[in-house]
Amino acid sequence: MESPFREEVFVGNWVDVELVNNLLTLEGIQTIVAASKVHDPTRFERNLHAVYVLDRDRLDRAREIVGRVRRGESLKDPKSYRSWRCPGCNELIEGQFEICWKCGRQRVV
Repeated sequence: MESPFREEVFVGNWVDVELVNNLLTLEGIQTIVAASKVHDPTRFERNLHAVYVLDRDRLDRAREIVGRVRRGESLKDPKSYRSWRCPGCNELIEGQFEICWKCGRQRVV
């Protein structure tokens, strides 16, 4: 029996892995987080985790996103950010944020 497809696209500490996993999930890319299969003696962190992509068809997009994260590039064009009003407290929120800093409500699209 053939094992299900899963490709490791990012390895790092728990915080970085969760960040990348969330970004991929927001893009609609199905992932799982697990212990990394790779042992890198040049890294100081122990207990490295990895993000695995489960859909072969979304692998290129996942690698593109991971590459942008590694280079510190924005995933969205900053010129496309538009401020928005929180539906809960009417606070004006900068466009790059999805959650109101004042009351915690999520942006409604």
